Amino acid sequence: MLVLLLAQAAAAHAQADEPIVPTPFAATYAVSYRGFDAGRLTFTLQRAAGRRFVYETRADPSFLARLIVNRSALERSEMLIDEHGVRPLEWTLEDGKSGTTGDGRLVFDWQAGRVTGTADNSAIDLPLEPGLQDRLSIQIAVMTALLRGTEPGTIPLIDDDRIKHYVYRRVGNAVLDTSLGTVDTVVYESSREGSSRLSRFWMAPELGWVPVRAEQIRKGKVETVMEIRALECDAR
Repeated sequence: MLVLLLAQAAAAHAQADEPIVPTPFAATYAVSYRGFDAGRLTFTLQRAAGRRFVYETRADPSFLARLIVNRSALERSEMLIDEHGVRPLEWTLEDGKSGTTGDGRLVFDWQAGRVTGTADNSAIDLPLEPGLQDRLSIQIAVMTALLRGTEPGTIPLIDDDRIKHYVYRRVGNAVLDTSLGTVDTVVYESSREGSSRLSRFWMAPELGWVPVRAEQIRKGKVETVMEIRALECDAR
């Protein structure tokens, strides 16, 4: 009995020392643009080896949206999630079309302090900033911060050949009726200085801070809306 108690205590201590990380999931959203159906997007977070995670998004565009978005398009981010937070390691974008225009690949060398690669046929070579994220890993960075009981604050993001700083602010609470049922949410807004664009997210604490709704707003008008349609936790 004593051996069992000691083993349980050791296991509990080990678990306590492990950093909090998001539960792997697959979330599918219906997307509309200026009121028109644009299809669906599916975001999948999977655990790789150790503390490495892979986050991917795939599109199922509507008939009209297929003129712009290819059904074979894939955006992917591999990241490390540890006690320091989220650190992207490699980001790739394949637009599913012939040629390399619209594609991209970034490698984050945290030891050397550089991010290098290409975006839309342009070479990228920039110094890393603490907390720098790519276009996908920033979503997981926000979720991870909230899971750990801290505010996202200001997050640097590499977008093509520039690093931009986005400020996340908690602006209220809301109860939403969704495809998953009635969900309590915390509403956040994200913006950067000098931009007319604003993003708004309805984050669900009971679902591991997965957003159940998101809006992209330009010059005060809602352009893009994403509403959750399905959620599978512990996706593998």
